[in-house]
Amino acid sequence: MKLKIASALVLSAFLTACQYKAEPLPVATYNVYSSYDGKLPGKYLLYVDAAKLDRAIKPSDFNCAAHTFPLNVSTSFASSVRQTFANLVTELEVVQQPVGRDQLKARGARGMIIVRGEELNGRLRVVPGFWSAGMETEVEMAASITVDGVNGRLLGATVSGNGNGQTDAGFACEGGAKSLVDSAEHALKETLGRLGEALTNSERVRKGI
Repeated sequence: MKLKIASALVLSAFLTACQYKAEPLPVATYNVYSSYDGKLPGKYLLYVDAAKLDRAIKPSDFNCAAHTFPLNVSTSFASSVRQTFANLVTELEVVQQPVGRDQLKARGARGMIIVRGEELNGRLRVVPGFWSAGMETEVEMAASITVDGVNGRLLGATVSGNGNGQTDAGFACEGGAKSLVDSAEHALKETLGRLGEALTNSERVRKGI
């Protein structure tokens, strides 16, 4: 019995050691290319749901297969959406739950913006080298945006972003975590830019009809 307990403790410690700590992505305000001069006029409410943008990534081949690389994008995604969209509209109010169309006038708002992180996928591959191995990663992200006005739906779109990274594998595959963060940051930047463009370039949203 003691031997079984000891073996279980050793196995538990080994598995824990193979789980790398999730590195946070930076929060940033991203540039958005607009076909119009100036911000969207009026007040808009914003709700962001990024719960689907956290997941653990496993290597795609046998090398480093014992390791798991957590990729947590939700916090950075939500904060970056808020900061980026604050530069696109005249007045932005972040809400904790979506507000119905019938409540917009009472809130003094022209529209309810809902942004959701829809999907996050990552791939990690070890590239053997003569002196040392490298890590190649790719992250794909999908997100959706809807805007409802007082009289109905003004915008509905789904966008995606892609990012690639490459680093040294390191002594114990730790380079995979950094490479994934680099890839995720590029994917986030691309996704946020496209979300912002969908909003600010929408003629229906600007007219409110």
